[in-house]
Amino acid sequence: MRLLYALLFATLLLPAAQAQQARPYGLQLEHFLRRPHRPGAAVDLLLRGERGPLAAAVHEAGGRVKAGTGDLLSVTVPVDRVRGLARNPTVRAIEFSMDRGRVLNDSMRVKNHVNEVHAGLPPLLQGYTGAGTIIGIIDSGLDLLHPDFLDSLGHTRVLHYWDQTLNDSLALAPQPYGYGQAYDSAAINAGQCPAEDQFFYYGHGTTVAGTAAGNGRANGRHKGVAPDADLIIVSSDFERPNWRAAVADAVQYILDHAAALGRPVVINASLGTYFGSHDGLDAAALLVDSMLNAAPGRAMVCAAGNSRTLPDYHLSYPVTADTAHTIFMTNYNSGFGVPAAYFELWADTADLNDVAFSLGADQWHTGYSLRRALGDWHRVQDLLGQPTADTLISDLGYHLGTVEYHAELRGGQYRMDVLVLEPDSAEYRWRFSTTGQGRFHVWSANELGSSRITDDLTPINGQNDPMYRYPDTEMRTVDSWACSDKVVTVANYQNELAYTDYTNTLQTFPGTEGEISPSSSNGPTRDGRMKPDLASTGDITMSAAPLSWIQFLIANQPYKVDVGGYHIRGGGTSIASPVVAGTVALLFERCPNATWADVKDALIASARSDGFTGATPNTMYGHGKLDAFAALLAAGPDMTFAVDTTICAGDSVAVNAPADLVDYTWSTGLQNAPFHQSTAGSISIEGYNSAGCFGRSDTLHFTMLPPVPTPTITQQGNTLESSPAAAYQWWLDGQPIPGADQQAYDVAVTGTYAVEIVDAEGCTAMSDPLFVTWTAIASTDAPTTASLHPVPASEELLLTLPYTAVPLDVAVFDAAGHRLVALRTMEPLVRFDVRGWAAGLYAVRIDAEEKRAQVLRFSVR
Repeated sequence: MRLLYALLFATLLLPAAQAQQARPYGLQLEHFLRRPHRPGAAVDLLLRGERGPLAAAVHEAGGRVKAGTGDLLSVTVPVDRVRGLARNPTVRAIEFSMDRGRVLNDSMRVKNHVNEVHAGLPPLLQGYTGAGTIIGIIDSGLDLLHPDFLDSLGHTRVLHYWDQTLNDSLALAPQPYGYGQAYDSAAINAGQCPAEDQFFYYGHGTTVAGTAAGNGRANGRHKGVAPDADLIIVSSDFERPNWRAAVADAVQYILDHAAALGRPVVINASLGTYFGSHDGLDAAALLVDSMLNAAPGRAMVCAAGNSRTLPDYHLSYPVTADTAHTIFMTNYNSGFGVPAAYFELWADTADLNDVAFSLGADQWHTGYSLRRALGDWHRVQDLLGQPTADTLISDLGYHLGTVEYHAELRGGQYRMDVLVLEPDSAEYRWRFSTTGQGRFHVWSANELGSSRITDDLTPINGQNDPMYRYPDTEMRTVDSWACSDKVVTVANYQNELAYTDYTNTLQTFPGTEGEISPSSSNGPTRDGRMKPDLASTGDITMSAAPLSWIQFLIANQPYKVDVGGYHIRGGGTSIASPVVAGTVALLFERCPNATWADVKDALIASARSDGFTGATPNTMYGHGKLDAFAALLAAGPDMTFAVDTTICAGDSVAVNAPADLVDYTWSTGLQNAPFHQSTAGSISIEGYNSAGCFGRSDTLHFTMLPPVPTPTITQQGNTLESSPAAAYQWWLDGQPIPGADQQAYDVAVTGTYAVEIVDAEGCTAMSDPLFVTWTAIASTDAPTTASLHPVPASEELLLTLPYTAVPLDVAVFDAAGHRLVALRTMEPLVRFDVRGWAAGLYAVRIDAEEKRAQVLRFSVR
């Protein structure tokens, strides 16, 4: 610590917060620019602004544009021109991060139901092994000499290889990227490609590629999921500043080459970073989204991460008027290259607008801290584009550290840097305090290059600090593309707990097969969406590795090598991810025009749950465990018909193709059209759905039913009766009579009647027509002097009845035979209110003791 005596330094105290020139980028890029750089050095930037003027500004600054979408550009700019570019008013924001990229089989094929796909078990029509598809691997590289990546002639299965770590070469650097070296299969087969799997990643890229696509040619063991797929490899430069931009470059490189070949491609990214907004709205993720959206036959799969065993590193809580606080530690191996306390804060704008915050210094004692310096309170609105510094001075006048703040607006989110660079003493920790109303998110840990969040406070005088806010265990997947809805994010469950090593010694491990791995990162995203999407096997899986690395392990750690000597153990979500990527290659072989949405829908719809997953979806297993066989079936097409295969005599049935099909051929040769089947016979169909998935139906057998016998009508007075059938419909003068659906029908008006019957098979027949005159039937027991008046009626109709010793049944019918009124009476006068009745003919029927007595006709006007 330095004690401030001189008046010269007093200006540091007034004011404590010092505003500097506005700038569209954060502290990480600022500190990167302050470093020494070699002449001509360039840096990848992700810019936001109007694309046309923005591209012009980049070219004016001597940079190049690599890709763009919406208001985003991915560019490379000379380091010494960045500040000038940032001052251009067309540059609304610059996204840049110093965080480094991180690299994140036989039993595997059984547990994920891959063998059934290779074998082509029904209802699949053939086996699928990834032939004709491409798997792009963005990782640490590949051992090109491993036999599992050679075909039967000894030629490489790698179509293109871009090593981003090799020295830039004007002749070999792929364009428009301008860095690293790229080689095609001809150069690889000629031995001209010097690329190797990067040494310090212990064969990670080769192991990932082997899981996705190893063909087992080395010794017939540990074949990958898609052994006949071809490969495009990008060896990522994990040390490249703004590494996410390099990954976006790799995605575009792979997709462009696949498009030039006209082949479907799935990209595997078993790598990532735990910093960022965790919402899929960062520039790199949006660029990847736009590339996947650009054409069918493209998909991307990534690892969820392996951070669940790290100390809790996610901090989020509801901010209230009661001041709460959390303590961050100094990281002596920070991403800034010097000791620093640093964290990055994210929030939706509405959640941070009403929050005030400060960073102060606490003197740390075992398990508790004493406040030694208070920082100024700030609001994020005051820090936007305005780098601000607070100098922390103890009550004794000692300089404890300088807090740098920088906030920027990214769409509907705030991002804020909080940094104490090279603090004056190891005795101090850093108290972040909040008050107001809202919520924020921080992901921070020493292991990630930022500051560990203190979670080991000791109660003081037996009391816990009620206002201390601890980190939690939520939202621990990697950032960027892993949080995109368009990318399939994969968790890791335990594959094997025992294997026989190179020395024929049985190696065993604790755990439970089928259970989620202790390290597998869980979701959800910052904005509450489900991640990971599903889980597949990871720990422990045998896969290919660089031959030189295998020889080193055989000599020093043979327990890590498979008994065959060509494969080593691997695990984590890094291995779970290529299992899914290989499955997507199998799906693309069947469905080459599937979109990323088709792929994701099929994987999710077919994911299985068991006793380990519990109810799904959840933030550990996503929607369940991968089932490759079920996924290929779920991709379609659905070949089921909605047609009745029994045909009534003299009839036909309309036969339509299954709804999924967009291009199809009937066994008759008819293409892309429905038809009517009118005879007995057989037919089938084959065709493709919109995703290009081929399907063939079962054979439909049509049966011709015998004719339905013509029904007969028996008349007894005014009652008609049909011969027996399953259902009936009576007709009058060529029109069906509503509601007349019984075997017998009482005629109410004169006309031509018929009956239509339906048999048990649903076939129909119509009777011959029968003309029926509606008449009264005389009865000696019935009155004969009933009368109606007035006729025609308009408001009231009076029915006069003679004296009778028995009740009379009176019913009124309309011309269609519908009974409107029914009553029993012994009164001599019956009144009918006919207001509202339709104009037309009506009839009154009078019965005595169930014997027809008299029918009177009248009209209503």
